[in-house]
Amino acid sequence: MIHEWRSYRLKPGAAIPYLELLADHGLPFVSRHLPLMGYWLAETGPLNTIHHLWSYTDWAEREACRAALAKEDEWVKEFIPRAFPLVEEQQNRMLRLSSGSGLFEKMLVKRREPMPAREAGSPLFAGEFAAIVNGEFDGETVAAFQPLSGDPSLPLALLSRSPDPLAVEYAGGSCPTVLRPLVFSRL
Repeated sequence: MIHEWRSYRLKPGAAIPYLELLADHGLPFVSRHLPLMGYWLAETGPLNTIHHLWSYTDWAEREACRAALAKEDEWVKEFIPRAFPLVEEQQNRMLRLSSGSGLFEKMLVKRREPMPAREAGSPLFAGEFAAIVNGEFDGETVAAFQPLSGDPSLPLALLSRSPDPLAVEYAGGSCPTVLRPLVFSRL
């Protein structure tokens, strides 16, 4: 399998409008075609940054999924023109799983299940926080990845959700980025 970690830096003040637009309008289209694993807003590190993780069987599945999404008129003609002007920078990394937890494996099975739009008045974010570490991490992870392409070329570790992500001791000088998961994020 290959795992695609995308990071978008949004214009200051644009993170919530972008994420609301995605949750309220774009989610049914993107999740119908792309295998969504996780979606987060960074709370530390570069702010106004969203991260999302997609898991594909191989490059051919990725190409087929993205081509199918590109045929969705509402995605191309409505979501993209409204959402992408809010984006300042995009980064993409292709990764290979080096270790995955039971939770990761369970969610991997659900990666292709379509998701509905957010119901009016429902929350945008989950109640607990996750964290990622760029570089080696010597502790319990949801998943750890080795880079295949993209920058930076450091390993990536996704840590479990918790009410206080800074309560974990980070050995070896690892410095986490705290992530706020969206309610539809599988991880």
